[in-house]
Amino acid sequence: MEASIWTATLEQFRDRLASAEPAPAGVSAAAVSATFGLGLLTKVLEIASKRKDFAGDRELMRSLLDHARGTAQLLSRLADQDVEAFNQYLDGLRRKQPTGAAVRRTIEVPLDIARAAASGLGLCEKATGMVHAFVAPDLGTACILLRGAVHAALLSVNLNIQQLPSGDPYRKEVAAEALRLAGAAVPSAG
Repeated sequence: MEASIWTATLEQFRDRLASAEPAPAGVSAAAVSATFGLGLLTKVLEIASKRKDFAGDRELMRSLLDHARGTAQLLSRLADQDVEAFNQYLDGLRRKQPTGAAVRRTIEVPLDIARAAASGLGLCEKATGMVHAFVAPDLGTACILLRGAVHAALLSVNLNIQQLPSGDPYRKEVAAEALRLAGAAVPSAG
């Protein structure tokens, strides 16, 4: 297995994205961006919970913090899994025999990334109203990064499900979930 993308510097990761090597690419970048969004959310929650004038539910705040950290860890693993899944798929193509399991993996990993990023968006929504105006721009940036990650991961999901037979129930199930996740990642009016 290849070294984790997390052992590289940001500059090295950016350079790998810009290289001709097939992975890491968009889905890994989406997962990394989502972890940055969750990092900002964690910062916002930490600052809000430590304020003397915080009058919110500390138990809820702790729960949101734990969930944000756990989701960031999950996304970190998924970023590496995306590179691995895509390399396995390419290996199958080179041998002119990509397996159904390899194709499904190129669907499942980005779908899991979209799910996790959407979950992070839900955390942001719960945090709204509990944070001080001083850190509200960071919360907004977290939301933007997470929304972008959902949509970026779903681009890959929607392309990769096209490899499945049109009557495949899994294809229909994934397409419906992708549509739901995309709708959940649309900014609310106001």
